[in-house]
Amino acid sequence: MFILGNFFYAVGVVLRVAINFEVTVIIIAAILSWIPQIYQFRIYHILRGLADLVEKQIRKIVPPIGYIDITPLIAILLLIFLDRFLAQSLIDLGWRLR
Repeated sequence: MFILGNFFYAVGVVLRVAINFEVTVIIIAAILSWIPQIYQFRIYHILRGLADLVEKQIRKIVPPIGYIDITPLIAILLLIFLDRFLAQSLIDLGWRLR
């Protein structure tokens, strides 16, 4: 059973790292979007593409409110929920199966 426990633990940790990376990318892309002339840099387009992996799906449901786009906030809250629910559940399951 310890092999299955280690598997669930590893999947939970990898999922947590991926979620934390995506939250960081969303925050950096949102802050960089406030800087004028940032659109001409390639790094911004890379970060924006990574952030849009989650935000594009949310924008289909929640449109911008005037000039304010709240999808980064909703995406971060959703990712935090997934981290605390799914990733933590996998980690706890892995610990119990050891």
